[in-house]
Amino acid sequence: MSHAQRLLSRRVYLALAGLTVLTLFILACGDDATPTPTQGPAATSTPTPTVTAERVPVSPRLRIAIATPAEQFTMAHPQSQTSQSVIPIYDHLVGRQFQTNVEQPELATSWSVSPSGRTWTFNLRDDVPFYRNAKPTDKMFGAQDVVLTFGLLTGNLSDLTRSPGTWAGRLGTDESAWIIENPSRLRIELPKINLDIPFLVSDEWETGMASKVWWDAVGGEEGYMDDPIGNGPWSFLDLELNVRALHERVENHWRKTPQFHEIELLFVKEAGTRLAMLITGEAAIVNIPRDLRGQAQDAGMVTAKSTLPGSHTHLRIPFYQPENFCPGGVPPQGGRECGPTPGYDPDDPMRNVKVRLALNYAINREELNNAFFVGEGFPEVDYFPPWREDFLDEWAPYPGPDGKTGAAGGWPYPYDPVQAKQFLVEAGFPNGFETEIWYAISSRTVPEQPDIVVAISGYWAEIGIETKLVPFDGSLTRRARGADVSNWSFFAAPSLDPICVAPSFWWREGGVGYREWTEISDFKHACDATADPAERIRLAQDFGTWWLENAISVPLLWIFNEGTINPNVVAEYKVNMLHMGPIRYHEYTVPVFK
Repeated sequence: MSHAQRLLSRRVYLALAGLTVLTLFILACGDDATPTPTQGPAATSTPTPTVTAERVPVSPRLRIAIATPAEQFTMAHPQSQTSQSVIPIYDHLVGRQFQTNVEQPELATSWSVSPSGRTWTFNLRDDVPFYRNAKPTDKMFGAQDVVLTFGLLTGNLSDLTRSPGTWAGRLGTDESAWIIENPSRLRIELPKINLDIPFLVSDEWETGMASKVWWDAVGGEEGYMDDPIGNGPWSFLDLELNVRALHERVENHWRKTPQFHEIELLFVKEAGTRLAMLITGEAAIVNIPRDLRGQAQDAGMVTAKSTLPGSHTHLRIPFYQPENFCPGGVPPQGGRECGPTPGYDPDDPMRNVKVRLALNYAINREELNNAFFVGEGFPEVDYFPPWREDFLDEWAPYPGPDGKTGAAGGWPYPYDPVQAKQFLVEAGFPNGFETEIWYAISSRTVPEQPDIVVAISGYWAEIGIETKLVPFDGSLTRRARGADVSNWSFFAAPSLDPICVAPSFWWREGGVGYREWTEISDFKHACDATADPAERIRLAQDFGTWWLENAISVPLLWIFNEGTINPNVVAEYKVNMLHMGPIRYHEYTVPVFK
């Protein structure tokens, strides 16, 4: 029996045991009482007008149990996509079609970029109010709200901003470059070329629009977080840290009125507990590992998944320069202080390309796919979806499922433990070495994560690498930026970032650079220096080839995002392709009606 199969058997047994115990204690939640419409009198010679009553969901409140988010802020943009996804009260300049992920107008009706690639113009709607207590206010969306939001993202107005250096690099920090031509038209003069601005201001990012008038009325950030308002289809009711977020629907919303009356996001770490909540009726949608899907289906539940794979699972291998990035003796905005990097180790075995190739050749990805993703994962080349025009077939020459190669479904590295051992010998580590894998204790995107890293440690043990597994409760990307350890990797599953956006998480000039490679910064600079789409594709292909040849990461699988639903409560849920779990776009979720 393989590492993955042994782990799978143990995991299902534990989940069943947890479900049995938990079910004894969970109280079923009753539906909210709703009066039955009064029947009209019998027909007479004088017709009586017919009153059509609104259909009422069998459960007016949609309850969704998800892994506990690492960050929980009512204002999303000072922190991250994580907060925004559980506070769906904000709308964005650019929307995404909830099933295909295609960009579409939202608060902006149209946008354009100058031939230079540095000047963007957004035409804005002038008929969208901000909502409070599920009612429209007299505060209407306009260009001043975009300027406020940009100030939050770049750190001009908030000390809580997660990545001010990254956003400053994209938008600049000079408010005079965000030009309000009139209340419904904004021009942005960027500090450098950026053709991905519509993606960055779309609802995949923490760029939900806040109200400048309300910000001023409540005294700024603290007041806004206590009483947040937005343009979205849900209106904030309550946030209990590590317990739940609760919102009510906005009636007659400008874009889409939800059919559920309320949405409650329940924060639950244990997958077995989430499954039990689904089966007993305490939740109507949950995210659970695929190996628990069968138990859910046996109980009459249904699993829905995204139309295309939306998240690429991989191990990132961070290592560091001797000194923090500090040009001219001044750290970039959001960067670490000048001085030695605590995680720097010149003898880190991960610095050797042969070691990184060994890590990749040691892993049986097809076995992982079958054990943890019921064979539904797709072979992966990191950051390059196979349907994107910059993908090269030569990157995936090893036959994947059904014997396919290239974009049709090939692996970038083969499963070859013998060659993996030889790589270690050539790297000077014939007896292997010790390392660490850090992983999220609870994940909304990949709930199988803790078990996958156990399986990976088993593969690595076969070639002489002993692995310590380190569970972590929080943002691993942020942990890596300020790490004081070396010789480690961590599990990540980002979403569909354009290739010229993805390196912004690595390059040193953004203030968060924990990658040593100058090639990453060189590529990012080159992306920022051209407005020619064909040249961007060429640069991306060169970058992808370098990345694979040097085994910069350990790619695993593209996976479909999914949610498991109770069909007695939810008639239809179409999963989006973003990497945030089953918590987005529920204004489109269809209830079962009484």
